Parts: sequence; C-alpha cells; structure tokens
Amino acid sequence: MPRGRTARITKLRETDSSGALLSMRAVQPETIQGIRLTVNGRELTVRIAERIRWHRERSDMLIQQMKKLTEVERSAADDLAYMLGRYESPRALLEKRLREHEERASFLAFVRDHLVIDAVYRLDSSDLKMIDVLPQ
Repeated sequence: MPRGRTARITKLRETDSSGALLSMRAVQPETIQGIRLTVNGRELTVRIAERIRWHRERSDMLIQQMKKLTEVERSAADDLAYMLGRYESPRALLEKRLREHEERASFLAFVRDHLVIDAVYRLDSSDLKMIDVLPQ
C-alpha cells in the first residue's frame, strides 16, 4: 500500500507574557506544486532494469522478425514484386525500431549504473518519462 502524508491544519495560539490567550488562527499546510514522487535508489534501479529487459526483449523479437523476413524475401521476392506491382521491404522500418530499442536499453543501463542505491530521488513527470515509467 502506498505511503501517503496527510496535511493537517494547525492552530497557532498567540498569548501575552502572562499566558492569556490573545488570538487563535488556523495555519494552512504548505502548498505543494505538482506531483513529485519520492523513490529510493534501490527501487528505481529495479524499475529501470525491468524497462531495460523489456527493450532488449523487443530487440530480440525484431531480430527474429528480420530473419524471417529475409527468408520470405529470398524465396518470394520476385513473386511479391509481380503480384504487388512494386514491393518495398519493411526491413528499414524493422531496423529503425530495432535501433530505437537498443539505444533506449543502452541509455537506461547508463542511468541505472549511475544511480546511488542508498539515495532518495524526487521524480517529476519528465523524470518518469525519461526512465520509461510514464508513457511518452
């Protein structure tokens, strides 16, 4: 269960030197702008490692798709060109996606490797996007 902090309204009592109550007023809790999450380095490392694994799995999947595509194109390229009039291989798109996943995994590994495990990090939405916890 997530830990939450509750803000309480406190009452400020003003008294004179004899202790007699002069006034009493409510003091509002501090206003926090935006949402910043507090995450320890150990948890952050684990979450980033999960995203690295996901990107590497996608890279492996794309490599397998490219191998299958090579086999299909080798055996049916002429037929595909004849039937479709013109055949453009999806290889460039697959290579681009592969490169993106590899670069993302590399970047996330760099971030993970430079986290201080015992530190506490305050993360906002741009930080969460950067480490793939929040969708882009």
